[in-house]
Amino acid sequence: MNAITNFEAETPLVEIEIGGELQLGVDARSLHKTLGSKQDFSTWIKRRISQCQFRENFDFILLHQKVEQVSGTKHLVEYIVTADMAKHLGLMEKTPQGHQIREYFIQQEKVARSVAHSIQVEVGKAMQYFEQFNASLSNAARFLSVGGKQTKPKLLSDLEKLLKKAQPRLPFDGEDEE
Repeated sequence: MNAITNFEAETPLVEIEIGGELQLGVDARSLHKTLGSKQDFSTWIKRRISQCQFRENFDFILLHQKVEQVSGTKHLVEYIVTADMAKHLGLMEKTPQGHQIREYFIQQEKVARSVAHSIQVEVGKAMQYFEQFNASLSNAARFLSVGGKQTKPKLLSDLEKLLKKAQPRLPFDGEDEE
């Protein structure tokens, strides 16, 4: 979907470490801008964190920065949110961009369900084939263990008789000629 491609381009993913685990993260200011929220960023992010009970160092990390400006030093707090938190925020936002994100995930869920169903069908076919193959092998083994003990000696005896009939007899010294 084109909107998601634009979303990904406008909110690039970064690697962050949260809870000792390397995850994908997104700058919350970029996300806020991309989602088209009319609320100022600081109010928006604090309200969403409170509403959804997101947790620092689990769903997001804070980065404190000093920014030198003409009017003096300004302290800026940056939020880097996990990709999962970014999805959650996108799904909540009541903007056209939030609607596009919801539509995208609905479509992806349909695709995932279709793939899962196809895989289940293939697994069912493979299990059925395996059961048929296993039954055939069991039947062959039964025949060889039971019938083979009776059939093999008779077949060998018959083969030996046929070979004796088929071989020409040549007289050798010391043998009586017929």
